Amino acid sequence: MASIRDYMFDTAFLDQSIDYLAETLHLAVTVIDSEGVSVVSRQIEGHDDLVSRTYPFRFPSDIGGIICAAPSQNLLSQAEPHILYCIASLNSQLLRETELQETTDEMLQLSSQLNFLFKVAKKIIGIDDLRKCYQIILDEICKTIKADQGFIHTKGRWDDEIRVTRLMTDQEIDSTRKSICLKRAPTSSTIICTREDGVSLLYSPIKEKDGQTGQMVFVRALPHRPFSASEKQLVGIIENIISPTFETLRLYDSLQDLYLNTVKALAAAIDAKDEYTHGHSFRVAKYAQAIGEQLGIENQQLNDLEIAGYMHDLGKIGISELILGKPGKLTHEEFCLIQKHPVFTDKILQPIKLPPHILEGATQHHERMDGTGYPCGLQGTGISLFGRIIAVADVFDALTSKRPYRDALPVEEALKTLCEGIDSLFDREMILAFFSALLSDHNKEVLSDINMGLRYDNIQNLNQFLIELTEFAMTTDRH
Repeated sequence: MASIRDYMFDTAFLDQSIDYLAETLHLAVTVIDSEGVSVVSRQIEGHDDLVSRTYPFRFPSDIGGIICAAPSQNLLSQAEPHILYCIASLNSQLLRETELQETTDEMLQLSSQLNFLFKVAKKIIGIDDLRKCYQIILDEICKTIKADQGFIHTKGRWDDEIRVTRLMTDQEIDSTRKSICLKRAPTSSTIICTREDGVSLLYSPIKEKDGQTGQMVFVRALPHRPFSASEKQLVGIIENIISPTFETLRLYDSLQDLYLNTVKALAAAIDAKDEYTHGHSFRVAKYAQAIGEQLGIENQQLNDLEIAGYMHDLGKIGISELILGKPGKLTHEEFCLIQKHPVFTDKILQPIKLPPHILEGATQHHERMDGTGYPCGLQGTGISLFGRIIAVADVFDALTSKRPYRDALPVEEALKTLCEGIDSLFDREMILAFFSALLSDHNKEVLSDINMGLRYDNIQNLNQFLIELTEFAMTTDRH
């Protein structure tokens, strides 16, 4: 039996609604659960014969409702608009709390996936033996889903077979692969099935671009419980992350691409929440890299800067699509929520224990040189180098991309806007480095190849415009 109290984090509003109906409207009020059992009740003294009506809560599952009673039908009818208002408000509260719980679950799941990936990457980097790499992957998945046994059967470097196991003999593996439940089930997707002897199997294909190349199978023996839907979902997600990169791992013995591809996929998922930000994280990462190259940042640090660029908007998973895509002006409350997305990013990434400079770059890109930014109001060099770089890249892409409330600005106008914020909003050195990148021999690659939809006022004279803008930026009085 379920009741509204099971689904409300704070029941104060429910209590206030009951008090209002009972004390102001003089109604007898009873909150019931899904089986009609009273959860809380307020009665009218001196009245036994009451006219009542039940008002169910609007929820995906039955959680009961409120029974309101009055001495007469006329009094109940007069009170009904107030009752319906309270019910509507409680339904709205239930919806908000359900959405909050779903967002929390998404953030926890995202954190878990990133944490798993980071642990695997940390253990594999530097290992040049493919078999050892696969063994680590198998062991980590088994630990994560608490499997008793498992094996990976896939291709090696020259399409030779590789088989790695966890607590299984070759005979047990061959027997499991011949299980009737696996033969009958569609093997192109992650499934749970029960072997003839009652053992629970969790099967997941390994798919590369040329088709299916192998399989991962996990075993949970009796008397332990069968694998659950959530464990199947996690393995399916891991398979989607790992499978496309197995071929890269075979060819290059590296997990760096797996890590970066996963970050890209996660960033793309966030960008997809708003049709106007499609590709935003990719472009910000590439613009940031271009700035970093001009600053002389070494290769490994450039890779970290790219990762921070891809991750900078992960926290937007906690923001409603209705707010992100709102065509009109945001309310104060909506803007305050938007300002929290770097905090959400921090919460998602903290469990992974990333290097500080990646975390800082991903969470400080809305800080401003004069301290007017958010979420911490950092100033000057109190903002990390990566944070100051990504701030410039992020604003440039935002200005040159179409938004629901305005068209994309021409490149020249966007660059002028950056100049107007020198020293007050943006670090002068970062802006000059960006201009230098655009003036380099890779000008077309830095701009057009990153965003083919860029608009220009006069593309033929872009270099001359950049030279003049650079001179202006270098000579502008420092605040």
